[in-house]
This record gives sequence, structure tokens and C-alpha cells, in this order.
Amino acid sequence: MQLAQLKTDYINGIYQTKALLIKEQAFTLQSGKKSHLYLNHRDFLSQHVYLTLIANIYHLLAAEIENNYVLGVVDSVMSPIIVGAMSTLYQRDYVVVKKAPLTHGTQADIYGAVKNPVLLIDDMTSTGGTLIEAADKIRMAGGSVDYAIISAYRDLTAIENLAKHQIKLLSIASFDEIIAQLHDTLTPAEKALVQQHPLIF
Repeated sequence: MQLAQLKTDYINGIYQTKALLIKEQAFTLQSGKKSHLYLNHRDFLSQHVYLTLIANIYHLLAAEIENNYVLGVVDSVMSPIIVGAMSTLYQRDYVVVKKAPLTHGTQADIYGAVKNPVLLIDDMTSTGGTLIEAADKIRMAGGSVDYAIISAYRDLTAIENLAKHQIKLLSIASFDEIIAQLHDTLTPAEKALVQQHPLIF
């Protein structure tokens, strides 16, 4: 199936499953800013159909990368779930990068071999901070990171921050692209809230 159709399926899916939240009362983001738009993949990716969809899209997005990469699990809720699906579907090894070493067992913060280039995986990012932190740890361990894949990004902040760390961000869609595709589907109240997107103040 063509990537464009899979992207359309993703955008329709996040709206139908209410993963894309458009609320009159603004959400407080991790950055401290506020927005009427929020994307929560947790319920969306708990459905195997959508988890498979995401894994397939990420695999297609990675087509521009040399084929010897391993997947990188960053320290977030959804990253290990997506990587697990991709590893199973496409027989890819992976590396797990934790923000802090575990307090038991080996007490390591990286699991898996970093000999091959690592492709970092997450569901979304606002600033790129988690991806950058993981890349720094992999590089300190002797590995290389040139790319990261996510589902959606809010604005150009993450792309610019990652570029400063020599990481190219690949994604399914920006928030602007998502809203543009869904415009005719949105209710009048939702259209009013996203009319001046991004509604961040």
C-alpha cells in the first residue's frame, strides 16, 4: 500500500479513536506552554490494527536509511511498544536506552549492541529532548545515530533541535497537516478551536 494512503489511515484513525484531543480548556504541555490540541497515542496503539499500521508506516519512512540499522527504544511509554512491533514484523534488532540506570541487576542504561547505526523510535515529540538524550548516550557508548522517526510533531521546534544534534527527523505528519486533512470532519466547535492553530500561548 502507498505511504500516502497509510498516512491518511493514520490521521483518520487518531481522530476516530479520540487520540487527537481538541479541547476548549487548554492542555499544559511538558514545555509549560498551553495548547488546545493534544495527541495521546496510548489508546490508539493499544489496538493491534493501529499498532501494525504505525509499524508499517515507520518501516516505509525508514526506506531512505541504509539497511544495516538497528531500532532504538527511547525512555518513553510508547517507544518500546512500537519497536516491539517493528522488530517482530521486520526482524530488526533493537537497543534500549534508559534515562537512568536500573537500580538492580546489571544497572546498565543501554541494553543491546550499538555496533550498527541506531534509528531512534518514538510516537511524538514537542522538543526532541528525549530523542537527543538517547542519541547522546548511544554516541558516548561508541554508536552512531543519524535518524529518528516519530508519528507527529507539534511545530518546527523538535526538527530544529534535533538538527543541531545531527539527527534528521522523519515523521508521518505535522499537527498542521493533521488538522488540514481533518478539517471537513471536524465539528464546528473543533474548527473554531483550531482556526488559529497552533493555539499555543
